[in-house]
Amino acid sequence: MDGALSIASSALGAATTEIGVTSENLANAQTSGYVSESAQLAAQAGGDALGVGAGVLVTGVTRQSDPLLAANNLQAQGALSSLAALQQVTTGIENVFPLGQSSGADASGTPTNTSVAGQLATFWSSFDGVAQDPSALAPRTAVVDNAAGLVASLNEAATQLGQLGTDTAAQLAGQISQVNTLLGDAAGLNAQIVAVKGGGGDPNQLLDQLDALSTKLAGLVGASVQMQPNGSALISIGGVAVVQDSEVTKLSTATALGTVATPAGPVSAPVTTVTADQGAVVVPVSGGSVAGLLSGLNQALPVATGELNQVATNLATLVDNQLAKGVTASGTPGAALFTINGGTTPPTGPITAATISVNPAVQANPDLLAAATNPTAAANDGSNAAAIAELANATGYTTSPDVAYQQLVQDVGAEAQNATTQVAAQSAVAQQAEQALAAVSGVNQNTELTNLMQFQSSYQASAKLVGVIDTTLQSLLAAV
Repeated sequence: MDGALSIASSALGAATTEIGVTSENLANAQTSGYVSESAQLAAQAGGDALGVGAGVLVTGVTRQSDPLLAANNLQAQGALSSLAALQQVTTGIENVFPLGQSSGADASGTPTNTSVAGQLATFWSSFDGVAQDPSALAPRTAVVDNAAGLVASLNEAATQLGQLGTDTAAQLAGQISQVNTLLGDAAGLNAQIVAVKGGGGDPNQLLDQLDALSTKLAGLVGASVQMQPNGSALISIGGVAVVQDSEVTKLSTATALGTVATPAGPVSAPVTTVTADQGAVVVPVSGGSVAGLLSGLNQALPVATGELNQVATNLATLVDNQLAKGVTASGTPGAALFTINGGTTPPTGPITAATISVNPAVQANPDLLAAATNPTAAANDGSNAAAIAELANATGYTTSPDVAYQQLVQDVGAEAQNATTQVAAQSAVAQQAEQALAAVSGVNQNTELTNLMQFQSSYQASAKLVGVIDTTLQSLLAAV
């Protein structure tokens, strides 16, 4: 009878545990990050010669998680976050150079094109006015004014790209700080999990929290997680271990001058990297939003800036070289139209979109424009101005500002569209990975309700067995 009571008692305990686990699953069915649990049972050996068991033993409560599906989900979410961050940067660049032509109207109501492409067309056309009436001041003033408007647009585009770079770098720094906080939290959870597991306890809630942290880290830096025998998580980024047991390796950013490939060839530009262990180790971040921001900082922005600088360089070089071949209305050499940062002498350094400016001397005196080629009849000669107007038809990416700008707009639009397409595709992949993991680790309420009925029946059957044993014992005692 004692053996029967022991078997019945163990069955009651097992059923109670199963009911408790199932009830917890149902209660947390809508809790984000909760992983469903199940009680693990094993037969308890009786040890007698007949091999009759001594009941059922609860060996533990395990989480219903699949390591392979979990790793696949982390990778998919990290890839999506990376593409989304890059899309953010490329969209910002595209907003600086809208694909559509920006239109307006002048004082007379005549439609005008205020985009850089439109300003270039107006600029070249204004030299035709000088060619037709080389002695008049108004056409020359129009050239200078159009040049000033074009320069202002190039300066503004360079400023916007620079600000976008500054904002992206600040966002990157903020995310690295957030990563370091999460790494510290993960190390703390590791220590708690090891302590609870070492004491024979159940660290499932702590493991749920660790999963949530791992998902956040994957979204930020594409972190991967490998569970250790002691229950802790080894967290790595690009193969570099950043959390091991309760030890943490903090991350930081470093920026140094590097080389970036552009359509015009390699250019020098700041390159930002993520480093660990106080800069001693470069962490090859390939996933998460940090990777996308790095790609934007180190590739998309420098390329767009380089292409914009090519427009400014082509403009200044093409126009000033042609002006140098002509003379003013008085038959003397003229002045360069473009210079650097408002300088009055020919530029000695590279002209960029940020530094290009109209020569103040020409702004003050448009007669310094060398519109003629014949010194003896310069007052009525507009042949050099006509030659400059024809520069609108110049070809070659490194020669024509128009071609360079068209290439810039095409490249910026293609990059933004490509990022958008990739985000859409990866969103579907990430959703499938998340659903596959949820199918295993999530709570299926129908299944849990069915289990609850089964476990309640098991409890009632075990309680009935106890009642039968009690009745039998009472009958035996009454018969003595």
